[in-house]
Amino acid sequence: MKMHIKWFATAIALVGGLVFTHHASADVTITTFANFKSDSLYPSWSPETVNATSTNYIITATGYGANYKYIGFPKIDGSGCTNIELDVTLSGPQAADGELGPIVTLIDADGTTYSYCWYGQTLGHHVLTMPINAPTLAEKAGSAPGLDLANLQHMHLKLDPSQFGKTGDYTIAWNKLRLVGGETKAAKP
Repeated sequence: MKMHIKWFATAIALVGGLVFTHHASADVTITTFANFKSDSLYPSWSPETVNATSTNYIITATGYGANYKYIGFPKIDGSGCTNIELDVTLSGPQAADGELGPIVTLIDADGTTYSYCWYGQTLGHHVLTMPINAPTLAEKAGSAPGLDLANLQHMHLKLDPSQFGKTGDYTIAWNKLRLVGGETKAAKP
C-alpha cells in the first residue's frame, strides 16, 4: 500500500508541475545575414562596397548609407516578442570610435514604420537591444496602432557615421537580426 501511495503522489506532483510550467515565446530570427542580398542600395552603399559571406553581410563605405530588403516571405511572425536584437561588428580608424550608429527600420503590412537607432557605438562587436514598442523613431503610423509583428514586410539597414562623416571608411558586419523575449505564460492543462 505504501508503494502505491508513493507512486500516486509522484504522479500527481509530475502532472501538477506540467500544468504550472512556464515558457517564453520563441525568439524569431529575421535574418542571420548568411549570403544576404539587398533588394536596393542607397548612397553611399553600392555593390562595390558589399561583401556577402556565409556568416554575415559586410559593408565598407564612407558616409551615411542604407539598403532596402523585402522580408514578407517566408512570413516572419514575432508576435509576443518584446525586444529587437542586432548583432553587429564595427571597425574603422580610431576617429570612428564612438561615432558609428547602426539603424534598423521595420515596416509592417499597413505601412507602420519603426526605426531602432543605436547611435555613437564604439568599434568592436556588439549585441544591441531595444524594446520593440519603444523605437527611436516611429516614422509612420499605419491604419492599426503599433508595429504588427505578425506581418513584417520590409526592412532597411542603415549606418549613420555622425561626426566621423566622410572622413574615412568604416566597416559594419551585420551578423544577426532577431526579435526576442516575451511574456511568460502558464501552460494550459
